[in-house]
Amino acid sequence: MRTKLGVIVCSLLLITLWWFWPQKVVLSESEYDVALALYRVCNQKSEDGLERVEALLREKDRSGSGSTSLAIQSIMAQAKSGQWEDAAIDCRRVLDDQVEPVAD
Repeated sequence: MRTKLGVIVCSLLLITLWWFWPQKVVLSESEYDVALALYRVCNQKSEDGLERVEALLREKDRSGSGSTSLAIQSIMAQAKSGQWEDAAIDCRRVLDDQVEPVAD
């Protein structure tokens, strides 16, 4: 009985970890360019740069070239609220997700 309970608890723990484990973000080429600009803006803590990136995203959405990823929208919200360091860290993580590992 205890063994079954232990297996069930371990299984639930593994499922929970898998569910909440950060997933890789995949960006289009234009979204990658935006994320790169956003990373620079966050590192510089530039309000003007943030406004320019936001205007670029609005223009991109209006032109119908696709919607902005949720990851970029989230980073924009962090930067707008003054959480520059957190936004830069998240932006770097998104950019790192775009790199394919090199096989030996």
